[in-house]
Amino acid sequence: MSIIDGKELSSIREKHKDEKIVFCSGSFDLTHAGHVLFFEDCKKYGDILVVMVGNDSILRIYKGAERPVLNQHIRLKMVSSIKSVTYALLDQNLLSTDLLSGLNSVFSTLKPDYYVITTDAFDIPKRRELLKSSPTKLVILERACPPEFEAISTTKIIEKIKSIKPQGGVLDP
Repeated sequence: MSIIDGKELSSIREKHKDEKIVFCSGSFDLTHAGHVLFFEDCKKYGDILVVMVGNDSILRIYKGAERPVLNQHIRLKMVSSIKSVTYALLDQNLLSTDLLSGLNSVFSTLKPDYYVITTDAFDIPKRRELLKSSPTKLVILERACPPEFEAISTTKIIEKIKSIKPQGGVLDP
């Protein structure tokens, strides 16, 4: 469970040359049990799980001005603390408005064996295209969780918080 800099990706491949490396990425805002389940499912494909957390500026573009709820440093720390995550890094691609542009350098430097996404990931055709000339295998997982998790998602958590009415009509500042 280690936070790394993007410059360390090539050393990870070297350090773990005889192990299967799995890579995934996302915003992971308000880290919850659904994210933990996703990481556990990713880890089933290999020995080492590397997770890239989207930076704040790119999330504002794709999720709206009110997101992320938690800043990139908090989200990176939360993801790195999850048991199944071996390495976590922040997407350093701050200049591009293309959320997927940072993946090319990850694929060429880290050379993961598997890249895991869910069926609700955006722009799956572009992700396939990025891997066309790469030995990295794309794995697309169904998004699933036990019924007792109530199909948890960050969006549903935000909606639930917004719907809570203060007791007594006053909220603490």
